[in-house]
Amino acid sequence: MTQRAVEKDTSQSSARDGGGSSSDRRRALGYGLLVVLPLLAAAVLLVSHGDRPVRAAAGSPDNHAAAALFFAIAVVVGAARLAGLLAARLGQPQVIGELLAGITLGPTVLDRLAPSVRAWLFPQAAVTGINALAQLGLVLFMFGVGQEVVRNSRDRAGRDGGLIALTSLVLPFAAGTAVALPLASRFAGAAGDSLTFALFVGCALSITAFPVLARILTDLDLIRTRTGRLSLFSAAIGDGICWLLLTATLLLAQGGDLSSLWRPVLLTLLTAVVLLGPVRAGLARYLVHGDRPPKAAFVLMIAVVGIAGSAGITALLGIHQLIGAFLFGLAWPAALPPETSVVPSLGTMAHLLLPFFFLGFGLSVDLGDLPLTAETLAVACLLTAVAIVTKVGGVALAAHLCGMGRREAATLGLLMNARGLTELVVLGIGHEARLIDGEMFAMLTVVALVTTLMTGPGVRLLAGLRGPGREPTP
Repeated sequence: MTQRAVEKDTSQSSARDGGGSSSDRRRALGYGLLVVLPLLAAAVLLVSHGDRPVRAAAGSPDNHAAAALFFAIAVVVGAARLAGLLAARLGQPQVIGELLAGITLGPTVLDRLAPSVRAWLFPQAAVTGINALAQLGLVLFMFGVGQEVVRNSRDRAGRDGGLIALTSLVLPFAAGTAVALPLASRFAGAAGDSLTFALFVGCALSITAFPVLARILTDLDLIRTRTGRLSLFSAAIGDGICWLLLTATLLLAQGGDLSSLWRPVLLTLLTAVVLLGPVRAGLARYLVHGDRPPKAAFVLMIAVVGIAGSAGITALLGIHQLIGAFLFGLAWPAALPPETSVVPSLGTMAHLLLPFFFLGFGLSVDLGDLPLTAETLAVACLLTAVAIVTKVGGVALAAHLCGMGRREAATLGLLMNARGLTELVVLGIGHEARLIDGEMFAMLTVVALVTTLMTGPGVRLLAGLRGPGREPTP
C-alpha cells in the first residue's frame, strides 16, 4: 500500500471517530434530559408531597402459602423420584420406594427425628394443596385401573382363567372375613361394625395391584408368557369384583340396617347402569365409530370432564369418589387409535401426582406408634400369613389343578400376591371412612409392604432368574 493510501485511510478513520464522539455526546445529552432529569423530578415530588403511614414490612399470607406449597411439591417429587430409583436398583418396583419416601416424611420417621423440620416443610397451607393434588392423582389412577380391567378381561385366558381368577378373589376374601370377625371389637373404627369391618378386611386381603404386577412382569420379561397373561386376567376379574364389594361395604357403613339402604343402593346402581350402558355406548359411537374422528385435545377434554363428573356424582351419593373414576374407566372405549388415546398421557399425569398421595398416606399412618404388644404382633403376623397363604397357596393350587407345573403355578401365585399401591388406596378409603382404626390401618400397611416386597425376589428365585429381563435357566 502506498504512503498516500495510508494517509487517506487515516484521515477517514479520524473523521469517523470524530463523528462517533459527536453522536455519543448527543445520545448522552438525550439520556440526561429525557430520562434522568424526569426521574429526579418525580422522586423529589413524591418525597416532598407523599404522605402515608409507616408499616412494618411483611409478606402477604397468600404469598407465604404459595411458597410453602411449591417448596413442598419440590421436596415430595424429588424425594419420591430418588427413592423410586433406589428401589429399582434394589430389584423392587419404584412404587415401593415412593411409598417409603412418603412414610419417611411423615410422623413415622421425620417427626421423631426433627419435628420442627416436618412442620416447616409441610405446614397446613401446603398440606391442603397437596391433598388436592393427591385426589386428582388418585382419580386418574383409578380411571387407568378401570381401563386395565376392560383390556385384560377381554384376554382369552382359556378355561383355566376363570378358576384361577375366582380363587385369587374368593379364598383370600373368605379367610380375611373369617379372621376379621373376632377382631372387630378391638380394631374396628368409629363408623365400622363387625360386618363392615370384616367385609373391608376381606376386600383388602383380596386385592392384587395392577401397576406393580405389570411392572414386575415387564422387568422379568414375563408379560407375554402364559403366566403373565393369566396373572393380569385374574387380577382384572378379581379386582373388578373387589371394588364392587368395597362399594357395597361403604354403603352398608352409612345406613345402619339393610332396609334403610335401598335409596343409596338404587342410586348407585342407577349411576353404574348409566355409565356402563348409555354413556359407554355413546362414547364408543362417537370416539371409535364416528365418521370424523375427533381431535386428541377434544378427546382429552371429554375424558377429564367424564372422570371428574363421575367422581363427583359418586362422592355426592356417599360412596367414595374413586368408585366413580373407576366406573368411568370401565365405560371409556379401550379401542381408541394411538393418536387419540388419552390413557398414556393421563397415566403419566397420575404417575407424577401419586407421590402426593404417598405423602398424605405417610402423614396419616405412624408405624412407630403401633404398640409392639404380644396382641398386635400376633394379629399382624396372622394377617400377613393369611394374605400370603391364601393368595400364593390358593392360586398355585388352582393353577396346578389346571395342569400347570409346580414351579409355574407357584410363580403365578407369587405374582398375584403383589398388593402394592392398589391396597394402599383401599386402606386409605377404609381409614377415611372410619371402618378401621389406626392400629389396623398400620398393620394392613405392613401386610401390603411385606407381600409386595417378596413378589419380585420370590419370582426371580422360582424362575431361576439372576436379574430383570433374563430368561429362566434350564
